[in-house]
Amino acid sequence: MPKVWADDEEVIFNEGIPEDSQKIYELLMGALSEQRKTVVEFMVDGVDALASNSFPEDFSEIKAVSMSHDEVTLRISEASIAQTENLETEISAYSKNILSTPWSVVVKQMDQFIAKIQPFADIIDNVAPYASAYTPPWSKKVNDIAQLQAACLSRILNAFETNNPSSLSEEVQTIFIPLLKNIKQLFTSEVIPQLREVVSTEKKSD
Repeated sequence: MPKVWADDEEVIFNEGIPEDSQKIYELLMGALSEQRKTVVEFMVDGVDALASNSFPEDFSEIKAVSMSHDEVTLRISEASIAQTENLETEISAYSKNILSTPWSVVVKQMDQFIAKIQPFADIIDNVAPYASAYTPPWSKKVNDIAQLQAACLSRILNAFETNNPSSLSEEVQTIFIPLLKNIKQLFTSEVIPQLREVVSTEKKSD
């Protein structure tokens, strides 16, 4: 008889254990979401189905590990901030070189530039669902800054598309960098401390 465990506790299904591991995953996600939790590890016979994106139909044992939405968002936020640690300095140097570098070279480096600023885009995208679902004290600030961020990124892409180096340089220097500073300030002074407090309270009550 197959076994299903969630956070080291055996899961009992009223209508019997579904044969499809993906169905079990969906049922667990639904049940845990009501507890403000999500599945972060789903081991099917020793293989992490989430990492492999493969949910076998036949199995002997499933072990699921959950984490609160608060802690997941906290970990993502901390990782995102760490990724942007040197971004301000790197982008500042980049913006100063735009006007002195042949545009053909700048365009060739566009993908590299976009990859470099991706953490800047991800940092807001990663917390937006949480802010919308739970309306923490900083949710309005995140929503407001998300609109500014989206507009900024749109103008950067437009500058590349229209072959406008002066517009790109100005957008990066006068909008992108100050906005990056504001986002980092918001996360380090409000988002992360508040999430840490919530997670700490959760762990004490466990």
